Amino acid sequence: MEGKEVNAVYDGASEFVLYMSHSHATNFSHLWDYVPAAKNHWISGYGLFGRAYFNYQMKTNLSAGLAYTSFKKDHGPPHGYFNPIYDPIEHNEYLQQKGVDIEALRNHH
Repeated sequence: MEGKEVNAVYDGASEFVLYMSHSHATNFSHLWDYVPAAKNHWISGYGLFGRAYFNYQMKTNLSAGLAYTSFKKDHGPPHGYFNPIYDPIEHNEYLQQKGVDIEALRNHH
């Protein structure tokens, strides 16, 4: 912190899922200064809607987890945020700046 004293506390808004059982969920949120939000528990924590929200959250968490932990060669950040179309190796500016021999690089593989 560059030698400075910490003199503030973050009291920002947050929202998260509350798992009520092995198959039901609801959400919890608060606004600034820990004031409960109007959308607090907007979905029922039991019954058909609680079960549907639980299933939705499980699918969402699975896809988010796979983005970080899959064994694909392009898993995790930054691949999830950038365009997957790459420059051909002969047009790669970084390799050209470093003076890399493109033909030697191709023959290596």
